[in-house]
Amino acid sequence: MVEAQKIAAFCTQCRSRCGCVAVVEGGRLLRVDPLPDHPTGQALCPKGRAAPELVYHPERVMRPLRRTQPKGAADPGWKPVSWDEALAEIATRLSAIRATHGAEQVAFSVTTPSGSHISDSISWIERFIRAYGSPNTIYGTEICNWHKDYASRFTYGHDIGTPDFANTDCVVLWGNNPAATWLARQVEIQKGLKRGARMIVVDPRPTALAKRATQWLRVRPGTDQAVALGLANLLVSSGRFDQDFVAAWTNASLLVRADTGRFLRESDLRAAGRSDILYSHAGEGGGLLPLDRSGKETEGTPVLRWHGTIETLSGPVLCHTALELFARAAAEYPPERVADVSGIEPGDLAKAADIIAGAKSVAYYAWNGVGQSVTATQTDRAISILYALTGSYGREGGNVPGGAAPFVDISGQDLLSAAQRDKALGLAERPLGPGLQGWVTARDVYKAVLTKAPYPLRALVSFGTNLLVSQPDTEMARKALSALEFHVHADFFINATACYADIILPAATSWEREGLRTGFDGSLEGLRHVQLRPPVVAPVGEARSDTDIVMGLAAGLGLGDRMFDLDADRGHDAALARTGLTVGMLRASPAGVRVDGTAQLDGQSLAHDGHPRGYPTPTGKIEIYSERLMLSGYRPIPALDVGDLSSAEAGYPLRLGSAKSVAYCHSQHRNIGSLRRLVPDPIVEMSPEDAAARSVSHGDWVRISTRSGDAVARAAIVPGLASGAVFGQHGWWIEGGEGTPYDRSHPLAANLNSAIGTDRADPVSGSIPLRCSWCQVAKISFEPPSV
Repeated sequence: MVEAQKIAAFCTQCRSRCGCVAVVEGGRLLRVDPLPDHPTGQALCPKGRAAPELVYHPERVMRPLRRTQPKGAADPGWKPVSWDEALAEIATRLSAIRATHGAEQVAFSVTTPSGSHISDSISWIERFIRAYGSPNTIYGTEICNWHKDYASRFTYGHDIGTPDFANTDCVVLWGNNPAATWLARQVEIQKGLKRGARMIVVDPRPTALAKRATQWLRVRPGTDQAVALGLANLLVSSGRFDQDFVAAWTNASLLVRADTGRFLRESDLRAAGRSDILYSHAGEGGGLLPLDRSGKETEGTPVLRWHGTIETLSGPVLCHTALELFARAAAEYPPERVADVSGIEPGDLAKAADIIAGAKSVAYYAWNGVGQSVTATQTDRAISILYALTGSYGREGGNVPGGAAPFVDISGQDLLSAAQRDKALGLAERPLGPGLQGWVTARDVYKAVLTKAPYPLRALVSFGTNLLVSQPDTEMARKALSALEFHVHADFFINATACYADIILPAATSWEREGLRTGFDGSLEGLRHVQLRPPVVAPVGEARSDTDIVMGLAAGLGLGDRMFDLDADRGHDAALARTGLTVGMLRASPAGVRVDGTAQLDGQSLAHDGHPRGYPTPTGKIEIYSERLMLSGYRPIPALDVGDLSSAEAGYPLRLGSAKSVAYCHSQHRNIGSLRRLVPDPIVEMSPEDAAARSVSHGDWVRISTRSGDAVARAAIVPGLASGAVFGQHGWWIEGGEGTPYDRSHPLAANLNSAIGTDRADPVSGSIPLRCSWCQVAKISFEPPSV
């Protein structure tokens, strides 16, 4: 009898990246167990435990496949081909398009590294795309991580940071339910609660954490910005914020000209003045105080709130401090108005403000609940400024930016020329948006395919995506996918989108390939952990890792010199170079190693060129007022137009959002037996009041309708859910059981995203209202056939 091997690993089924032990016998993966000594290894969710079902699923793509029938045919006529044939054909087609038309006429589509196995290869895929020269990658960042990772930089200069939940005095979860999406974070929150931390949850749904919260703010979908401004108003108007931190490390005291919206500069006051010296004011009886943006402070104490007239070269100009302008914007949201807009009672808002004001430290996280809206960027701005007022950013018990070691990014940002970067679809309309990184929206790609403007989009290469289901504009997507000259799709299965491809490549799961993880960001301690997970079993069939796939394509396109000479070890060693670690060292310690460093607390205070480092923003401070946004035509202070938030669309009285299930991640896993048994059908959560008004009972089939489309689901009556709000589940594309409304003849009838409109979008990022549309729900007559 062969003794089972136990191989230290980590799971990649979601952002948690839980440490685990893969149990292998006779070369076959038997199960996956927790690895308690790992910083994320205390528990595993059902997705992680279902790993063997995924690896050995009978529907896995086993060999490269080529289409032999026209697109639109009932049977694509998939024909197995060799890897050499497939890679040669792809390289030839991509090379010809680049040579004749330009690399921008090939788009790429990459699934989320936060919730899929592609996290092991994402840097390599992005490096290949940039080496090839395309500025057009559908990455979904505008509906996933834009606000917390990039919009936050308009305020902090950094991303949202890693929340130190285990050591905080106040946990704030805003549109984020880690119990369903990030198990390692859930563990850290439990540590903090056991220490006595209080918790605020801002969420329309009565999640398990909302029920445990010290204060649950049951917000109406899409109105989070009003709540953030309302809380900030209570803190600023009462003076209950960290005034020392705000004075030292934000641009609260800087003066803003009322005529131009720009900061007051020395060049405004004298002909030979410098434009990089800005001004604060000393208040009554005082005068102007210059601030050199190198970080050099001058004598005098600036006031945080002031307005008055300053004599400039162009005459007297009214000026306000940045905090004065923000305070006035926040004052537009007294508790009573917040209640009208968001549904949160004034007393509940006041209690939440009291908790924040009384906490020595605050750690928070906000995710899709606030990011998937048409106000995503400014909502993040409002939340980030509110958080800056606590003084916790970058401190123990707060959110700490950066990692524990200086890892090198090998995703190849430097490989894409400025000229190519400027060709990103949608960048002209959203000049500060994701297009700056070469990340474009799916609908911009569809439009370029169908209208050939601003230039034709001829080919698409996809890594694990399912655009028909994970994005709206389903019918436009069908037309665009059918019209492409060439389409390649790499994946585990032939999903709804892969059916339109010309070539399908079999991708290996993370259990079948090596994977490097430089820090586990569930906690500050986890950031110190570095691990090179070995392949625990051999690839099934002829599956290859995504890294090997792009290496093969790079070889065919002559890009080897830009891909570390096609040597993954060289690339990984480059990523580790500043830490003193090597791939060889990590292979000798498969459970991972801990780096000597730690996430830097109070990093802005560290000396740099003889002055405090500050923040990587234009003013070197956390930016309450963003001149950068103003100069691009956006509001420098978050302010909300509540017109379309408070009035329902005619015929569509319910606010439609969506929520994730612990059993699934996006459009994955619904063909996994054990997970499907947990959630066999799509559901839509409704309050008892809304269900009763429509004669809907628990388990009834209903139709969710919007101006843009509809989808079917089973009703789930949820006591405590905010009245007027309903929550569906996106990602359904596998047919239901015999006789369901989304059976084999209509598998996409349950596709919630087909009901989401994209006519309105966040003007900075392009985010769309996946969590805040208007809908109607009606019971449908449906009788499954008798057995």
